[in-house]
Amino acid sequence: MALRILQVDTSAEWRGGQVQTLYLARGMKAAGWPVLVACPPSGRLWQELEGIADERFAIPPGRSLRCALVARAARPDLIAAQTSHAHTCCALLPIPLVVHRRVDFVPSGGWKYRRPERFIAVSGAVATILAAVGAAPAVVVHDGVAPLPVMSPAADGPPVLAVGARVPHKGHAVLAEAASLLTGVDIGVAGDGPLVYPGIRWLGQRSDVPALLAAATVFVHPSVEEGMGQAVIEAMHAGLPIVTSDAGGLPEVIGDTGILVPRGDSVALAEGIRRALAGDHPPVAAAQQRAAERFSIEGMVAGTLAAYRGAVS
Repeated sequence: MALRILQVDTSAEWRGGQVQTLYLARGMKAAGWPVLVACPPSGRLWQELEGIADERFAIPPGRSLRCALVARAARPDLIAAQTSHAHTCCALLPIPLVVHRRVDFVPSGGWKYRRPERFIAVSGAVATILAAVGAAPAVVVHDGVAPLPVMSPAADGPPVLAVGARVPHKGHAVLAEAASLLTGVDIGVAGDGPLVYPGIRWLGQRSDVPALLAAATVFVHPSVEEGMGQAVIEAMHAGLPIVTSDAGGLPEVIGDTGILVPRGDSVALAEGIRRALAGDHPPVAAAQQRAAERFSIEGMVAGTLAAYRGAVS
């Protein structure tokens, strides 16, 4: 019999984690599992779950006692915490708990990280970090990333494209330093956030990322911390040469199908971009095949459901 699992996502943002929660909900629905989700009604995830979720439970964004009360009242067999705040809110409840971990920074450890029945880590790098702080056992389940729809090239698309929120761990400061070494190269970043640096064209939040990918010659991902990197996989699907840092799970994503450079190294990043623009990169067909084989939505759903069953067996 299918378990009654409550997905708890405390974020009102629409980023990679929320996309994965939606994919998982669709997969559970197709497999005949009940779909229960607690999330903020002000977020896009709430709207996207219309017609998919059997039950939606309204919670405030962030950390709150209300989240714990709602989760307990839902009477699930298991809670799947999709965010760090969800982990904190639900840790004291006497209900089996699985925590999805998508970030590669080192946590403080302690009881909170020993409490779950298990973690679902988005990469081996994240699982290794959890083990190092004595956390509960972790199962690695890669995110599922579908190819983006095909669109005509964007008129304002830069030849060198990065996609990601303008926050420190995405490494745009390093990219700006690299840009200063690449005279005449048009580098653009699609994403919102407070940070800007000279030498880069800031494109803001875009709804036409497929069009930007179609216009680009090279995709660059300069993160200094990265659990996995969905944007990189989308660019692999799109057939772009990839230049990425070696942060977190990115080496697992790209393997030998792209140009990997040390995180934080602007000189190496500039050289990688220069090589890719000159055509000195691994075949893009190999990257497309890797993306399709290793990061399917079907594989993510199957791996996640197996981890849930294992947590309550």
